[in-house]
Amino acid sequence: MKKTVNEVKHAENEAEIFLKYALAISNAFNGGDEMAILTALDNNLKLWVEIETSLKDVKNLLPEDIKENLLKLSKFVERLTLSKGIHMSAPDYNCLININMQISEGLLEAVRNHLAKAEAFSLLKCAIDISTARDNDDKNSLVEALDKNMKLWVYIKTLANSEDSKMPKETKNNLIKLADYVSAKTLEVGKNIENLNQKAIDSMIMTNLQISEGLMSKKSA
Repeated sequence: MKKTVNEVKHAENEAEIFLKYALAISNAFNGGDEMAILTALDNNLKLWVEIETSLKDVKNLLPEDIKENLLKLSKFVERLTLSKGIHMSAPDYNCLININMQISEGLLEAVRNHLAKAEAFSLLKCAIDISTARDNDDKNSLVEALDKNMKLWVYIKTLANSEDSKMPKETKNNLIKLADYVSAKTLEVGKNIENLNQKAIDSMIMTNLQISEGLMSKKSA
């Protein structure tokens, strides 16, 4: 989990850097300050040289097609910057800005897909654990599985309530309602673990399976 969080944070930081440099070029060009333009172009060039160096590292595990495309972009940025510098035309500046913006957007989309996949797997695993414990009539394992499932839904509710969340309002509200529903059903089942409410357990399992499937379908789309 810690590794996953670190990878996501790293991707978000990289996306922020690309966006920051794109805005720096845009602001400098629009301001007409040659020194600011030169600084912005130089910083952007160093970023892409660093990317190129990283791509050529044998430890880089990116798929070959992605490496190839990024190397082409890197060479293009280097060639355009070194050949024209501050004498670029407006379309040239816009091209550099758009490249960075698209890479930033791609990184953030990768983060969203990664998180969706991780959440989908967690929901699926909790559903399986609850079902297995019930089928084995293992009350201790069932209590543990229900507890983990409720904690997962509390986490999902926290994400939905976060001010930084970019989910549509309707999606947020639905997830919050589902989280409250799962918590209520978990407490209801826990009060009478010896005489299980089978419908409540079936409902929780189905909820997890449906949301997991929805996350994976959204990721594929």
